[in-house]
Amino acid sequence: MQFSTTSLLAVLTAASFTAAEQMKINYYSNNACSAYTGQVDVTWATELYGGGNNCYNYHFSNYANIANCYEDSCLCDFYSGQNCAGSSVGQATGSGNCVYVQNAQSFACYYT
Repeated sequence: MQFSTTSLLAVLTAASFTAAEQMKINYYSNNACSAYTGQVDVTWATELYGGGNNCYNYHFSNYANIANCYEDSCLCDFYSGQNCAGSSVGQATGSGNCVYVQNAQSFACYYT
C-alpha cells in the first residue's frame, strides 16, 4: 500500500485538530485559587448545546477554575457522581473564576 504525501498530510492535520487543547482546568486547595495542586488539559469538550457526551470522571482537589480558554468562551459543569450523574456542585466559566468542587467526581465542558 502506498500513501501520497497529500494523503499523509491530510491524516496528520485531522489528527492534530482532534487532539487540540480547548481549555485548561486548574485545581487548587484554597478558595482563592492560589494554592495550585494540578491540572487537566481538556481536548474533548463539545460545542454548547451541540449535544454529545463529553463527561470526564476525575476528582483532584477542593477548588477549580478554567485557567485558559482557547475558544471564544468556555464553560464546565462539575457533578457529585461519576459519568456526570448526581447533583451539580459548581459551574466554571471563562477565566479567573474559582469554583468549589470538593465533592465533584466528574465534569463536562463546553465551548462557543
